[in-house]
Formats: sequence, C-alpha cells, structure tokens
Amino acid sequence: MKLLDSFLRSLSSSQTRRAYRTDLQAFFSQAEDITADLVQAITHEDIRAFVETMHDLDLAAGTQRRRLAALRSFFDWAMTERIHDRNPARHPDVKPMPPADASSSVRSLTKLEVRDTLEAAGASDETGLRDQAIILTTIHAALRRSEIAAVAVEDVRPLGRYWILEVNPEGTGEEYVRIPDQVVSVIDNVKDQFGLTAGPLWRSMSNRNRGAPLSADAIYTIVRRAGIAAGVGSVTIDMLRRTGLRLAADGGASLSQIQAHGRYGDSSSVLGIAEDHSNQLSDSAVDYIDIF
Repeated sequence: MKLLDSFLRSLSSSQTRRAYRTDLQAFFSQAEDITADLVQAITHEDIRAFVETMHDLDLAAGTQRRRLAALRSFFDWAMTERIHDRNPARHPDVKPMPPADASSSVRSLTKLEVRDTLEAAGASDETGLRDQAIILTTIHAALRRSEIAAVAVEDVRPLGRYWILEVNPEGTGEEYVRIPDQVVSVIDNVKDQFGLTAGPLWRSMSNRNRGAPLSADAIYTIVRRAGIAAGVGSVTIDMLRRTGLRLAADGGASLSQIQAHGRYGDSSSVLGIAEDHSNQLSDSAVDYIDIF
C-alpha cells in the first residue's frame, strides 16, 4: 500500500486522509498491494463497474460521490507522479447512479420477503421444487436473466472442495461462480424429479410442451407469480440478483468480493481478484448470504 500512503501524505487535511483511505480501500481491497502496474491497468470501465456495484447495493448517491471524489483525487495525483497518463475516474461515462426507489421493480428483497417468496413458489407439488431452485440459484449466484435461463445440468459441478456454476450465456464456459452446498442439494432434487442427466436444467411441466426447456420469459413469469402470491409484489430476475448481492453486503462481504461475485466488467481481474482461482472460491461473497 506504499502508493496509497504516498498519496494520502500529499493531503493536508487529516479528516480527508481518513475518509479517502476508507474509500480507496473499498475499491482496492482485494489487491495485495497497490502497485504502479496495477494503477496503470485501471480503466474507466473498471471505475464504472465499481459504481454499478454500489448502485446495486443501494448505496446512497452521496456515498458514491464521496468514493468517486477519492478516486478522482487519487488518479489526479497519479498523473502528476507520471504513474497514469489519464484520470479514468473523470471519464464522462463515470458518474453516480442514484439508488432505485424502494417502490420500483429493481429494489432488493429483505430476507423475510425472500422466505415468503420461496414458500409461495413451493406451493405446487408438481413445479414447486423447480421454482424454488430457480429463485435460490438466481439469488446465490447473482445471475442475470440470460444467465439463469441458460443454466444446464453440466454447468453445476465441483471444483476442488467447492461447488461452482459455470456462467456461459453465450456458450463460452469461461466464467463461473461459487454456489453453496444447500443450493446444489435443491438442484439435485430437481434433477431427480425430472430425471435429468444432461441439457437444460429448467424444464416445462405444462401439458402442451412438457419437458421442453423453459424460456427466459417463462422463468420471468414464474418468479413474478411467486412474488405476487407472497404479497411481495412483482418480483423480477434483476431484483433477485440485487437481493443476493445486498444480502452478501449485509452479511459482511466487501465491495470487491461482491464485485467479483456479481461479475461486473473486467475489474475483478484487473484488481487481482480472480487471478488465483482457489482464493476466488474460498473467499467468495456467497459465504455471506444467509437465507436458510
């Protein structure tokens, strides 16, 4: 952290030094050391991904502005020290994203609302287990709509002593996210119920196209219906993703862990979060999500 210390010493106000140290550590927390090479590799996309993470955690616009101010000051200093040739935090695409209003469709659910939604989703003897698995997988893996719709039986597999879900909506198979044993157990029950050994994990139970893969729209309808039945409102896939990240934050996960788990841009690899796969699995934000 020598570069960080050098920057902080350049500030005259002790109060500003304390605040900026906290804010910069939120951005760099997963990096073992803030080196010149690391700073040079950071782009405005990385800063924007950081803002998106704060937005999805419903952090106040004031908090976002303060952390951006710290980053802008740090990179201004890095330019004067000839460590970076531009200030990525001052790019026009980098600006605070006001948190969603609590009544909007993109808010996150409380833990009690999640449980109520799961209970409502499980009401059907035929489809309840599948619908609960969809919700649990989306929350714990922080999946986007295309990602949950693309989940295949083969995507859930062990890696070392952990379980992972390959996230490859475009068939690349290059990304994965850790999921807890409890979610894997529910998924295994779904596989047993449907007799699945390969192919798409989520299947239709309707008489018209029984056994056919569920589309993204069908999954959206399942989730929305469960939320309405639970009295929570019209729940969306994006809301479930945000809920998982929010629960992880409430449980004590760092912003960098959440950023890596949510797969925001390329910033996780730039900051060294995903370089060591064993560390990525053992130090995952999913450990901080407590629903069961």
